[in-house]
Amino acid sequence: MDALKDLATYAAKHRIRGRSYKPNSLLKPLDIMLQWLERCPDTKDPNEFELVRTGTKGLILAHVRRVAKGVSEDAVYHYVDLFFDQVLNEAHHKNANKLLQRERLIRSAYLVYMRRTIADIFVAKGKAKSPDEATQVIQEMDEQDADAEENE
Repeated sequence: MDALKDLATYAAKHRIRGRSYKPNSLLKPLDIMLQWLERCPDTKDPNEFELVRTGTKGLILAHVRRVAKGVSEDAVYHYVDLFFDQVLNEAHHKNANKLLQRERLIRSAYLVYMRRTIADIFVAKGKAKSPDEATQVIQEMDEQDADAEENE
């Protein structure tokens, strides 16, 4: 699904994620949209749909600004628009229920695309020589974060 790959790639390039490289942290912005879409009483009602779309922009922006520096408001808003316009409207034909039925699969694929892009970014910045090495570096960073959390 190109739309989901585009979304994950955009998120990775613009640091729209949580603090670490752990799966839950990488998935947090996507999870916010999925959770509020699921809670929407009527996704066929344009007013309700727009409330979810606009509200998730604010929720994701607040989260990302709390855990990361330098993420622009425009980048977050564009990220949410990509999800609603491409992933939901185009790829799932505006059928929120169809998308939510595939939530686990969507989250898994998004994570694969995002990790792959992050590995490519590490290689491009010289932090690793290959995507495999970048994946190893990211894993080590996660383990260091986990050790630091345990020692606090």
